[in-house]
Amino acid sequence: MGPHGHPVYLRSCVEASLRRLGVERLELCYLHRIDPQVPAADQLGALRALQDGGKIGHIGLPEVTCEDITAAGQGITVAAVQNVLNTTDHSDPALILCQSLNIPYVAYRPFDAGLLARRGVQAPLGWLFSRGEHVAAIPGASRPERLAQIAAAVAGRA
Repeated sequence: MGPHGHPVYLRSCVEASLRRLGVERLELCYLHRIDPQVPAADQLGALRALQDGGKIGHIGLPEVTCEDITAAGQGITVAAVQNVLNTTDHSDPALILCQSLNIPYVAYRPFDAGLLARRGVQAPLGWLFSRGEHVAAIPGASRPERLAQIAAAVAGRA
């Protein structure tokens, strides 16, 4: 296990991203994951310090539980949550909590293996859109061609 939650590591990741992108500020920065080896307050504190310093605009949380979201919300404003949610396993309690707190929920890997090939992108997009207005309409995509399919399907719905 690496130093994913160490404040020095978190700062260096943000600095590296800023250099790579050639920008002075990241509008949304996700904590890589809550590292159980480092106090969560230290991890979120490092991001909060970067936010206070103008290096990041908003802080997001990935792969978190309801308890994680609630605890983090006491020290930071949670701008978004990105958890695994897909058409086969769509029972993430964080989805409902995010809706009640008005936190955008970004579905990570919403398409099941093979589903896109069998039914096209409209079926899983319809399912994703039905989760609620707080769910991100365009999920992350691992391959450029998948993102192009998603964008075309969304354009077709408009």
